[in-house]
Amino acid sequence: MRSLVAAMAGAVLATAWVTGAGAETLTAATGYRVEYDRYAAVGREQPVALVFMHGKNGAHDARNLKTLAEKIARVGFTVYLPSMPWSKRWDGTVADATAALDALVALAAKDGKKVAVGGQSMGAAFALVYRAADPPPALIGKVLTSPGGLLDLTPPGSLFWKTITPSLERAKALEAAGKAKEKTNFGGANVVGTRSVEESYEMAPEVYLSFHDVARFPSVRAALAKTSLPVFWATGTRDPIGNAKRRTFEMIPANPASAYVELDGDHNSTMLVASDGIIAWLQARAAR
Repeated sequence: MRSLVAAMAGAVLATAWVTGAGAETLTAATGYRVEYDRYAAVGREQPVALVFMHGKNGAHDARNLKTLAEKIARVGFTVYLPSMPWSKRWDGTVADATAALDALVALAAKDGKKVAVGGQSMGAAFALVYRAADPPPALIGKVLTSPGGLLDLTPPGSLFWKTITPSLERAKALEAAGKAKEKTNFGGANVVGTRSVEESYEMAPEVYLSFHDVARFPSVRAALAKTSLPVFWATGTRDPIGNAKRRTFEMIPANPASAYVELDGDHNSTMLVASDGIIAWLQARAAR
């Protein structure tokens, strides 16, 4: 672990500039259409690709995600940034998200490549629960930065549940009335920087419940216990999400290839602060 952390601190990057190839799409098994940007590896291509997902109510083409993808691509890793169902469009369910990630992993694994999946905030949480017990053969690890939306680890009575419970009850009532697919506004809770904030989302009740109902979103607690792949887990010292720190990382079975780092960053900035560590960890996976 000490040697890996040292490598993280000293990763040296090439200076070539890289840009995304522009929006591409694929269709998942559920019929969900995934828009994504592909950042091609520069120079000698590594045998590992990274699929990295944005946070809740976010966008795959956000500037900080582009910056991360460009930096990782410059050292030889192809990076895929998809627009997931929890984007600002809120246009799909957990089943759609799983199917989308299945399709993206299969795409990234073409020509015999290995694949790591990861993300920021909700993207990290979904990478964690994604096929924890039955990973695809090409999947060799997970990159989690500032995990958020860890539903069944969030204490009852917390501000999160107080904020969303009225919308949860209304979504269930609309579903029971046969209006599961009719879009309307719901309340949400998110973290921006060092602050917890309330948000408003427009989506169908079935989509809202899929990502906010603890009985429908995959159990994070169960996924932690079933995770056998190595994990890179980065959180910020100024990230207010307390249930995404070392104590939760240590619920994953011990793996010598896993790494936990707590860096000087908040919920949003930690992703870029951790970029050298992500690169070093990917390089270690590629060298195996």
